[in-house]
Amino acid sequence: MESETAEMPRPVGLRVLTVALLASPALHALALFLHTHWLNFGSHHPWDSFVYFIIAPMVGWLMLRRHERARFSVYVFLSCEILRATRIHSWLLGLLSAGAILYLQLPAPRRFHPSVDPRRVMARFRRKPQPL
Repeated sequence: MESETAEMPRPVGLRVLTVALLASPALHALALFLHTHWLNFGSHHPWDSFVYFIIAPMVGWLMLRRHERARFSVYVFLSCEILRATRIHSWLLGLLSAGAILYLQLPAPRRFHPSVDPRRVMARFRRKPQPL
């Protein structure tokens, strides 16, 4: 299965989501520079800047590298975006985030970014610490 997923092309929707996450610092900076507010880009709240300058690119990097926790990270990020959309009354941001979460449930994204394997996680917990 590992060789099957290694050769699988990245689905277009995942490419778009990855690029959007990686480009979020530039989009946020541009919105701040132009004194505009689009979705939640351009917000002057320090937490929003932290999210779009640090967190979003980290999630995008995990997706780009196909890290085993990428899928979970995207779910957490997009769930927080839905909460943020509720706070700022942005239906478009909420719909885009919910749509992305639903898209991740389709077969192609699930094959490309499989869920975390609980057996592997438990195996890491069972490892004995190395003697010093």
